[in-house]
Amino acid sequence: MTEHWLEEAVAASRLPTPQAFPRNLTSEVERYLGVTLVARPRLTSESVRDWLARRRVKHRVAETPRPLFGCMVARQGRAVLFLDSADSIEEQRFTLAHEVAHFVLDHLLPRSWALSVFGESIRPVLDKTRHPTPNEKLSSHFSQIPIGVQVKLMERGPSGTIRSTKVLHAERRADRLAYELLAPSALAQETLSDLPEEEGAAELAARFGLTRAAAREYAQMLLLLRRPPPFSLARMLGGDRR
Repeated sequence: MTEHWLEEAVAASRLPTPQAFPRNLTSEVERYLGVTLVARPRLTSESVRDWLARRRVKHRVAETPRPLFGCMVARQGRAVLFLDSADSIEEQRFTLAHEVAHFVLDHLLPRSWALSVFGESIRPVLDKTRHPTPNEKLSSHFSQIPIGVQVKLMERGPSGTIRSTKVLHAERRADRLAYELLAPSALAQETLSDLPEEEGAAELAARFGLTRAAAREYAQMLLLLRRPPPFSLARMLGGDRR
């Protein structure tokens, strides 16, 4: 059984149930999500910044030049997803799923929540064609709303390390959704069956077109989900309510 947030995110992606694997997300995301894909060899933060500047899109991009697997630029419910075309097919497949996950989790879903709370009157604020009213700013929901252009690029230090627990959490959620899009957990669990961890990871990689490292990480995630929750006397007696 998948987590509720994950089910909600898969539904929000508007992508069809995959019928064959490895999944061809490229054609699906262009058709169902209306995103634009930009593939560049040896993608860097600088090349994303230059791409935006040439199109007069004003948004600050990380000043520290560094290589990227991918990047998401979103605005008004649409997105441009960047990929490094020099990476392997398996790496590009996961990068695309990861950037789609960011688009869904960090742009589409917050916009949807904002529209459900404020109604259509908030759309010009989301699209940055009008300023928010004082009452809108005071709402507890407002700080979670993506306004204008979003450039989702993992914030790292010069050495490539993640320096924020908030960023780490966002990246883990994007990874989890990416795995679900490429290898739905019910099918992945079936593939793992009772195989030893390393053999199971190899089967995942072969069936769903993942890199061996990604397959190993996903196998570990799924094995953790299989384990029963720790015993709780309060839960057994019905007192563990939150």
